Amino acid sequence: MQIHISVDLQHYRQNLLTVTLDAQAQPGSHGFTLSALAAGNGISVVNWQITGGEGWQDGAQFHVNSAAFRLQYDLEIMPHVCLGSDLELDFTYPFLNPDEIFFGTGILPIPQEPCDVTFQLLELPEGWSEFSSLTPGGMHPDKLNEFFCYCAADVVPFIHHYQGQRQEVTFRLQLQRGKELPIPVETLFAFFDAYLNWLEDSLVPYQRAAEINFLVLQAPLNFADLANRRTFATGENVLNGIVCYAPPDPDYLQRVFGYPDYARFLYEGLAHELLHSYTSASRSGRQKSVLYPAPHCPTYAVRLLADALNNYFYSRYVSEHVPEAQDAFEMWTARSRLRQQKTSQRQPLLDLLQLDEYLQENGASLLALFREMLQVKLETRQPYESAGFLFDTLRERLGIHPPRAFEDEILLQA
Repeated sequence: MQIHISVDLQHYRQNLLTVTLDAQAQPGSHGFTLSALAAGNGISVVNWQITGGEGWQDGAQFHVNSAAFRLQYDLEIMPHVCLGSDLELDFTYPFLNPDEIFFGTGILPIPQEPCDVTFQLLELPEGWSEFSSLTPGGMHPDKLNEFFCYCAADVVPFIHHYQGQRQEVTFRLQLQRGKELPIPVETLFAFFDAYLNWLEDSLVPYQRAAEINFLVLQAPLNFADLANRRTFATGENVLNGIVCYAPPDPDYLQRVFGYPDYARFLYEGLAHELLHSYTSASRSGRQKSVLYPAPHCPTYAVRLLADALNNYFYSRYVSEHVPEAQDAFEMWTARSRLRQQKTSQRQPLLDLLQLDEYLQENGASLLALFREMLQVKLETRQPYESAGFLFDTLRERLGIHPPRAFEDEILLQA
């Protein structure tokens, strides 16, 4: 399937964005997912029109029976400030106001079959700039799953270049209009350089996106009330981009993350999202990451090899290199132990801690194992099927055979 998608901004002052999808495909029924159809909460899909085929809808899914067709709809957007992401859907809340336009994950149709895709932004207001994850590196089908696009008047990104071992990375930072950072931009860029240097030296040379656009939005302190308690405001890593939404509210940051201030949120958030270029929970993460799960990979394995592995090493780095975050690693392990006590459920971070202790007793380390797993997947460029990949790599690449009971306990997790 070949599709072209455009988003027309000309009616943004009427709280509307117009989305058009033109498709060329084989004859038959073609399925799509559009989370905006099920979002509600101030978001509506109106003026739905299919030309050149017959369509039907079921919740966030719709199908069109045709070989060539056009879908057009308006997205009515009532929020005028950042509200973060939906608690249940893969949906980031868009917002419109006289000076800003923001939209992202969930407002564009995602084909349920392989496709080639092009994208166009139409009617950008005069004097405005676009800052998105869609533009750098060229359009790719995977970007439809997770992306962001921010347009505003009188904003200019800060630009930094990092020379890695295998490639140069252009890192652009765009702060939401009218907002401020608690730390100098140059300090954040220096952290970016030092952290990527450590990742390249400790793991493998960075070999993913050559352009990263980092968007810093700031939800208002009452964002949860404005969204009827249906959203959370953290951040995410997408192909060619990083975006964060959290409010600069110490109470919120302490309650949700255990962070005492907004500066620490930025340091830890950036480190966490950059490490997702090495290991990601996204099942369509082939383009943005090295380790990523197969569609049928067990959930616990994804939590172990994506989220926990990420948290284990990023938090150790910031603990050692960011004075404001000296307790980062201890905080993560303490939270995992507390969660285990409350729920009696296995915690993947504690599994990694136990495995690391075992490996160090046997002349290796979890970091060395992580490095070998990355080398394997750089060679094969295939997703991992289960946590068995971790133990197979341990045996085959490091020559270490872990206790069978420990391995079985991990593999039996649902």
